[in-house]
Amino acid sequence: MSKVYPGLPHLTGSLMAAIDFETTGRRPGYSEIIQISILPLDAEFFPLKEVRPFYINVKPAHPERVESGAFNVHGIDMDMLLLHAPEQDRAVDLLCEWFNRLDLPQNKVIVPLAHNWAFESSFLKGWLGPDMVDQMFHSHARDSMLLAIALNDRAFFLGEKIPFSKVSLTALCAQLGIVNDHAHDALADCKATAELYRRLLRFQAGVS
Repeated sequence: MSKVYPGLPHLTGSLMAAIDFETTGRRPGYSEIIQISILPLDAEFFPLKEVRPFYINVKPAHPERVESGAFNVHGIDMDMLLLHAPEQDRAVDLLCEWFNRLDLPQNKVIVPLAHNWAFESSFLKGWLGPDMVDQMFHSHARDSMLLAIALNDRAFFLGEKIPFSKVSLTALCAQLGIVNDHAHDALADCKATAELYRRLLRFQAGVS
């Protein structure tokens, strides 16, 4: 029997999940995903305790394409990836197995929550291909960066002070008092993104 998780009722059986990738650079189609986290969330945007997140490292197929600045950011050890991480095709298989174990109702999928979904989704489509993305992920993605930008627009429209001068995950977490001790780790950033989105939904000018 399929399972309906305790998430947002208007998702009608689909499952909200925070998503984050670490990559070998910033060029989708050229740079590669080397760490993935998909963290299912409940209706309050907290991690679902009953579901294990999908969280793995991935061996790059083209280590020669690595941008040095990328590894300075996330600090993932390239030698460890090359020796121990599953290869790209095996990582896809593991993701499919994890998705199938969710046992969602027929035609229900993951609703992504990300910070800068345009960036994350470009890598996701490059990795899985558009057809597989459509089979696993809903098109109605949530984006904490775009929500912060919309709140800036709303403040200007109402003649209020613009609340967010910077909209990176690091800057917004710092402004709203969200502690992310392992920034640029995919799972840690998923948790930070979910907490950020939850706080932004409740945000009012002058109140954090």
